[in-house]
Amino acid sequence: MLIIADRIKNMEVQQIYKADTELDGFESFVINQPDDYEGAVVCTLIKKKSVFESDTAVLHVHGFNDYFFHKEAAEVFAEMGFHFYAVDMRKSGRSYLSHQKFNNLRSLDEYFEDIKVSLETIKKDGVKKIVLMGHSLGGLTVALFAEKYSDSGLFDAVFLNSPFFEQDKDIVTKKILIPIVSALAKKWPDFPVPGGFSKFYGPSLHKNYKGEWDYNLNWKPHVAPLVNSGWVRAVYLSHKKLKKGVKIKKPTFLAYAEKSIKRFTWSEKFHICDAVVNVNDTKMYAKNILGDTEIHEIQNAKHDLFLSQKNAREKLYEVLFLWIDKTLTKS
Repeated sequence: MLIIADRIKNMEVQQIYKADTELDGFESFVINQPDDYEGAVVCTLIKKKSVFESDTAVLHVHGFNDYFFHKEAAEVFAEMGFHFYAVDMRKSGRSYLSHQKFNNLRSLDEYFEDIKVSLETIKKDGVKKIVLMGHSLGGLTVALFAEKYSDSGLFDAVFLNSPFFEQDKDIVTKKILIPIVSALAKKWPDFPVPGGFSKFYGPSLHKNYKGEWDYNLNWKPHVAPLVNSGWVRAVYLSHKKLKKGVKIKKPTFLAYAEKSIKRFTWSEKFHICDAVVNVNDTKMYAKNILGDTEIHEIQNAKHDLFLSQKNAREKLYEVLFLWIDKTLTKS
């Protein structure tokens, strides 16, 4: 009877994957999560199997105002022998539900639940080693998650892709306005707050404007909707925690663009610089990731290193795969 039960369980795991509606050659399925302050909540796990037999995988965690569409990156990993997984976090991309506010968040712990269930599901697929990757806000989230769950056995290494370690704002906003909004959010977490990032970052990416990538502009608009004060508080408290030091017991690879850009008119430099965060902040707070950490600056890269121009992303793949090979061989 136990053998039959195990077979049924394995069949159920396999059957929950369906053809992804966004990307050809990918599978995905929706994972129901416990209800929160807005009601029903889901996250979505996307999967591309390697062309080779493998027990190793990566899990990609996207950033703010984002979702997974990185087909080329997934194919590169698959060709290198890694099963590629990505999670569309709650209230983003494939996981957005009509009753929700887009990107709404009151604590990064909410994202922890989506990452944890994704890793647990990947393990059920027979994967033994996992590299956990996070970009931008996903990088901040992954760093804090990795500290909390270092002893869980759910992952073996960490890659932080241009992590969002500090707000790229003026000193008054960072030192006065953000703490005030954060304090008010304890009582009024749903108050809308202006913010955002350069209006030229999105156009530098999308093929219909000045970039080379195709993605859903309803899920990754060039101008992000206003966030709530609760989102500001969640990020503010996470940044405070980071600045005290984050101990990750697993090997960590942290990479970011060599330069930032802050302009109010278009420039071709948006193709070779980070237009979302100040890389000087990233460089400063990278030292707060305590443990076995390897740090790389990628020349001529954009904020999402996987979406940089070809020469920059090829350099990223070169140094990243060397590190992964060295790291997973030791583990």
